[in-house]
Amino acid sequence: MAVKVKLVGALKKVAERSEIRLENRRRALTVTEVISKLCHKVTGTEFERAIVDPVSRTIGPHIIVLVNDKEIGVLQGLDTRVKSNDVVTLIPVAHGG
Repeated sequence: MAVKVKLVGALKKVAERSEIRLENRRRALTVTEVISKLCHKVTGTEFERAIVDPVSRTIGPHIIVLVNDKEIGVLQGLDTRVKSNDVVTLIPVAHGG
């Protein structure tokens, strides 16, 4: 099984690439599992700090996650199943105060 992860904006710069291919032996992964595998694949802690909330240890609220161009909030959230050839897109939310 292969999943493509697309990184947008500042995440692309931190990871030093715009796409990452994740391979897995299982049939499907949850979004949470994809994020975990992604953090292990991208070296350095700066990327993980950019996408993972340190308290909940899940994707931070400042990241929009799409699976095949659908926001996971309209799917099953972090439990959304990601299958072979699906595309996961991570978009940072930039806001000021």
